[in-house]
Amino acid sequence: MKTIKILFLTLILTLISQQLSVYAQDSAKVSEQKANEILAKYIDAIGGKEAVAKVEDRTTIMRGTAMGQTITLISKQKAPNKMRQEVKAGGMEQVIIFNGKKGVMNVMNQKIEIKDKELEALNLEADMNFMSDPAAFGVKLSYEGIEKVDGKDAYKVKMQLPSGLTWYALFNTESGLKVQEQREIQTPQGIGTQTITYGDYKEVDGVKYPFKITQSFGGQSVDVTVSSIKVNKGLSDDLFIIAE
Repeated sequence: MKTIKILFLTLILTLISQQLSVYAQDSAKVSEQKANEILAKYIDAIGGKEAVAKVEDRTTIMRGTAMGQTITLISKQKAPNKMRQEVKAGGMEQVIIFNGKKGVMNVMNQKIEIKDKELEALNLEADMNFMSDPAAFGVKLSYEGIEKVDGKDAYKVKMQLPSGLTWYALFNTESGLKVQEQREIQTPQGIGTQTITYGDYKEVDGVKYPFKITQSFGGQSVDVTVSSIKVNKGLSDDLFIIAE
């Protein structure tokens, strides 16, 4: 009789465990589906998937201040995932080039190869259609609820990168526009969190882009205003060549 009771109890515990596992799986699927719906609404809000896909290259010029210095940032991207970023502040100039596979940073006449988690982040940032289908890059999505950004409700979507880094994207619940990102980034000192806030969206050739951007990291803040966005101007591949 005692053996029968133990077997019965074991069976009950097994059934409960299976039910909890199924519930957890269903809950994760619902969360992922909600996250995908939020991203789809965002793509619609900025112009739609078709309009976004038509952007073959983009040049963005931004100006602002950081630590009392006037800065100019020039970002050039070419589909699917080539990018060149130039940052000028005072007498310093920094250039980051990603050719679709390899990334380097040139600063003060020194070339530094970008590797590992930093390279993964650069690849996602460079891809012009990343937000249309993060799952294609092995990124796992989940819905994390609603959070306030500048006093307004925003849906929070978690993005778990293959390397283990976690990014969060927040979208205004009414407009669907992305208003903030919270990214884990790899630094020489370890993992840090960068916050990027977006605002003042304007349409350029059928797609809306933020013209006000604030980046915060390590107690420092950089405020920039987009002065110009030009799309489909036939950027040369030569801009993204990494010299050996």
